[in-house]
Amino acid sequence: MTFLYPNVLYALILPALLAAAAWWLWRRRSRKWEVLVSPEYRRELVHAPATWHRVLPVIFAVLASIFAILSIARPVDGYTEVKEIPKSRNILIAIDCSRSMLSKDASPTRLGRAKTAAYDLLDALPGDNFGIIIFSGDAVLLMPLTHDHNALKETIEQLQFGWVSQGGTNLENVVRLALQTFKRDKEADAKNALVILSDGEDTVNITYKTAEAARQHQLIIVTAGIGTTIGTTIPDEQSPSGLYRDRRGQHVVSKLNPESLQYLARQTEGQYVQLSDGAALNHFVKDIADRLDTTEGKEEVRRVPNDRYIIFAVPALICLLLTLLAGTRWRSFRRSGRRGMASLTAAALFCAGLLGQEAQADTHALDNVTDLIRTGKTEEAVKSIDEMLAVPDLAEETRQALEFAKGCLEQKADNPKEAAEAFSQALLSPKPALQADSHFNLGNLEAAQARKTMTFSRPEGEQQQARPSSIDDQIKEIDARLAKIPVAKKHVKEAVKRFDDALSAYGSHEGAASNKEEMLRYDKSLDEYRRQLEKLKKKLEEEKKKQQDQNKDQNKDQNKDQNKDQNKDQNKDQNKDQ
Repeated sequence: MTFLYPNVLYALILPALLAAAAWWLWRRRSRKWEVLVSPEYRRELVHAPATWHRVLPVIFAVLASIFAILSIARPVDGYTEVKEIPKSRNILIAIDCSRSMLSKDASPTRLGRAKTAAYDLLDALPGDNFGIIIFSGDAVLLMPLTHDHNALKETIEQLQFGWVSQGGTNLENVVRLALQTFKRDKEADAKNALVILSDGEDTVNITYKTAEAARQHQLIIVTAGIGTTIGTTIPDEQSPSGLYRDRRGQHVVSKLNPESLQYLARQTEGQYVQLSDGAALNHFVKDIADRLDTTEGKEEVRRVPNDRYIIFAVPALICLLLTLLAGTRWRSFRRSGRRGMASLTAAALFCAGLLGQEAQADTHALDNVTDLIRTGKTEEAVKSIDEMLAVPDLAEETRQALEFAKGCLEQKADNPKEAAEAFSQALLSPKPALQADSHFNLGNLEAAQARKTMTFSRPEGEQQQARPSSIDDQIKEIDARLAKIPVAKKHVKEAVKRFDDALSAYGSHEGAASNKEEMLRYDKSLDEYRRQLEKLKKKLEEEKKKQQDQNKDQNKDQNKDQNKDQNKDQNKDQNKDQ
């Protein structure tokens, strides 16, 4: 296997530089939290990402770069020879090299504008054969019909005034030479094209006979007028004044003379265009080229490389995808109870990052708070933070960061009211990250309150009882639960709002989106739970009514039996008396 572009392989140094830069940045990244956490406690307190989470994206990125560079170098496995018979059209470009073409009413000169137009033609029709004719009073075939556009461009670039000795502009000689050229190349019976780039100045009158010969041989002529009808003087380096003079010593003013050019194009069903108007010559020539006949060239054998870049392009794409996947943090739902010491440490580290920027930072007090958090002395840690908050000239950013840390501690101590107050104060921070974290924790507090609302407990004497014995008690319990569902849904709604606020403040906030989805699912489960309770209540009420009806029937039967017994006893007593 070889590479078509081996110089590209020098770029393999870039992945090595990328790996070195990643390692250097990882070693030199800012660690402001070191002000707060002593080295012996870092392993216990600091929740750092797994090593693979940091290393794998870099490894995959380096591999993707290597495979991409190898693919761009275009690896090939040998060549396949393909035989082709090229089909192309024949076009001759005739460029006026007379003295008047040195005039500067076209940019940079008329001759320079003609060269540019010729370049455009070659680029517009890359698959066709072109030849070059230069003319003044006489016409010369400078380059025969060829498919080598690079050679044509090099020849055009070297053109200059004086290559044709005879003065004037004789278009008849150009047409005759074009017809002879196509006849010599055995293309006289095919439709061919001649493009004339000239100012038409000092033109020898074209005869009808010449134009008719061109039409009979199906030669389509496109003429391009270069210059302006107002005209300008002609430069002359040998003249003291720098301008060309005639025999009488008068400055010669050269003008565009389009009549002969228009006549020649009209007689051969071609097209005339004035380049000084900004018209694109290649547009007109393309339209004419569609009317030309194609000719078959000699059979050519072309070597086509057997590309194998795909064996590197596919691994490059796979490694790129793995880079994105390995660098993604897959977030799960984090309730307040799950954050634990990691959240508190993160909050304290955040505070340390802010406090480290203030001249009034009390490093000893921060170390004290860290030690209290580590040992689980939450109340004392809160008191230490309150003492720091009591400092009158404490910076606002520092105060808000400390309020956030206090909120995390109160949240851990299951003091939702105090935690909510602290997080509300932290919301005053101008930092989007701190605002988002505060909204997130307030949402977690509301979520915890919603779940707590729907938690039911029984007195100690009833713990072993699966459910109340009477229907009335069961209905009362259902009513109590139904009454709590709107309260829980209110907390859910507030939690969702807080999570939305967190995402608005910091779009990539960790956990806010997943917690919001969890709360929305919980809200739906509350609706389903309410429907089940209402259905059960209705069933119990029907059962209660049925029991009441049965009791009424039993009472009636008992009354009837009692009346019968009383009547019998009375009759017996009467019979005895008699």
